[in-house]
Amino acid sequence: MNGSKWFRCNVVAIAAALVCMTGVPALAAEEPADKDEKVARLDDVIVQDKGGAPGVTVTPEKTVIDLDDFSTIGTPDSVLDVLKTQAAIDFRGENDLDPGVDSVYLRGFDSQKFVTALDGMTLQKTGGRKSSNIVDYSLLPAFLVQKIEILPGPHWAMYDAKAIGGALNFISQAPKRYDSLKPELSLSTSYGSYETFTENTEVRGGVSAFNYDLAYRKYRTDGYLRNSESDMDTVYGRMGLVLPLEGFVTLSASYSDVDRQALVNNPSSDGSDYDSDYPESSGSLFNPNQYPTWDSTSKNYRLNYEQALPIGRLSIGGFYGKDNRDRAYYVNAGDTSKTHMDTDWWQQGGKIQDAISWTPEHLTTVGFDYSRLYDEGLADEKTKRIDKQGTYLQHQWDILPSLSTKLGVRYEDLNIWISSSATNSYTERHFAEAIPKSFTTWKMDRLASWLRDTSLSAGVSKIWHAPDAHGTYNPQGRPLGLTLEPEHGRGYDLILDRRLWRDIAFKVDFSLYKIDDYIAGSVNVDEVEREGVDVELGGHLMDKLSFYLTYAWNDYHTQDGDATAAQSVDQRAKNRAGAGLRYDLFERTQLQLDYSYQDDELTEVWEEAEIDGELVDVFTGEYEKLDAYHVFDFGVRQTLFKRAGWFSDAELRVYVKNLFDEEYQNTSGYPAIDRTFGAAFSIKM
Repeated sequence: MNGSKWFRCNVVAIAAALVCMTGVPALAAEEPADKDEKVARLDDVIVQDKGGAPGVTVTPEKTVIDLDDFSTIGTPDSVLDVLKTQAAIDFRGENDLDPGVDSVYLRGFDSQKFVTALDGMTLQKTGGRKSSNIVDYSLLPAFLVQKIEILPGPHWAMYDAKAIGGALNFISQAPKRYDSLKPELSLSTSYGSYETFTENTEVRGGVSAFNYDLAYRKYRTDGYLRNSESDMDTVYGRMGLVLPLEGFVTLSASYSDVDRQALVNNPSSDGSDYDSDYPESSGSLFNPNQYPTWDSTSKNYRLNYEQALPIGRLSIGGFYGKDNRDRAYYVNAGDTSKTHMDTDWWQQGGKIQDAISWTPEHLTTVGFDYSRLYDEGLADEKTKRIDKQGTYLQHQWDILPSLSTKLGVRYEDLNIWISSSATNSYTERHFAEAIPKSFTTWKMDRLASWLRDTSLSAGVSKIWHAPDAHGTYNPQGRPLGLTLEPEHGRGYDLILDRRLWRDIAFKVDFSLYKIDDYIAGSVNVDEVEREGVDVELGGHLMDKLSFYLTYAWNDYHTQDGDATAAQSVDQRAKNRAGAGLRYDLFERTQLQLDYSYQDDELTEVWEEAEIDGELVDVFTGEYEKLDAYHVFDFGVRQTLFKRAGWFSDAELRVYVKNLFDEEYQNTSGYPAIDRTFGAAFSIKM
């Protein structure tokens, strides 16, 4: 029996054993069903009993993290500080002190094979230019987000076709009514190793149904690697109106200015110019005397509307944004001016959706979304690169009290424009496909008392995804997309969900995805098969002691016999795990311990080469092995006071990350951060 088969058999046996060991009647008192809480939002799965670690709600079809209730070590600077606790989220940034661009994988899939969304609308741009450049997570500070939904697999018709691995949906706070004119002011500041500090200021208030939000965030770090300083400023404003019939409308705007240095080799690639204040590192495209930077600005405007109307719950959203990135560096030693690679991106789009509840057993969701993505074309002017439209229909049917199913279809229509700098021309390609989706849940409560709060779910859906990112089909003006074909295949998820005891929830997801014409880099691989197991376990062991445990196993392999392609798609750690303990030592004192593990993996080795007079990144065909690692973080969260005059909720957090000073390399091949210390203070008034 080979290793992967042995592992799968053991995981199945462990899951079965857990169900059997906990299968004793009446471990927890049955809670009466509340009809008013049957559906939180019309398109949500129906769940009457919930469980999970504090701040985490686990249901068969998704995991929801509430940032107000989920306790992180230190104050989260971006949404990634929360997501890193989940083993299904693989942080792959170069610098552990910078959220980075397209810096996470979801369930082993990179940013071009899962959706990142804000309030249900996909975050996207044409990308390309020295990176995939789709989502910059530094532009998503924690104050923008109230909840994070993690949806596994390709089974959700309302998201783009590229949601093969699933979707990360960041949900902003809905407007509320204010009885007082007094605004709510929140202040927080933190300081840590490597001169890392964060300042957040938030003001919320309103007059009856009208309300407003203003926020400013400053983040700065000297970095722990050579030439890794970052300086980020974000300003955010929003106006909102609470409407009758559980409705609201909001209009928001944000501006971010991000200054980043780009990592350099230490010592230089020729062995000279070593700075002992920083760890040795190699693999960068730059040497110290080039002083590379990668600065960016971003402007974004968003409209959100939701309301329950006689025709159903209607939601409308729209977005417009412009981003700029400037990569600058000295080409040769002694140069007096830098070479600049300056790129602008524009993106606009919208989404309209209606969820119609015909009867308590039947819910139909219909919607349409579109996006128009632009960047600087051959004439250095705004040029349309991607035109994408999606239409979807999904019906949820509660066939029996114990059996419900969602059947849906998404039709996606895509046009891309591929440019050739050699011929100074564009080639248009068109793709379109209908993509069936399904997700069925069987509640097993009625079979036996020991199966209370137990369900089995199955997702079976078609996979189809055309090349919809400039970095894939048109890198550096090379028209590789002329021969690329859409990915297509099938995706299967089998999910066991059970509340074990108290609020302790257990969920295991066995998945199998078979993808033909898999897009790896800028080529199609004939057939790729991905097998996976995702485990979540969490809740309270005692009133004062809570825990979470997550585990992810991914195995990729190709059938075409190409060793290089096989290594490319399998460039991921097979096993990853995360765990955390929260103990309320005293009424206002919480001790926190987090653990993360990743086994060894391969990473690609790249070098810089000149093509058509331009320096570009080129894969050498070689791989470097990164060793497995274990990391522990420890923190103390102390509430100083709940109320003192005008002030409330004063809190101090102190922490040590990488407690045992583990030496390892991150997934980009650079030395990971060593032991660091920090403290954070927050207060409201």
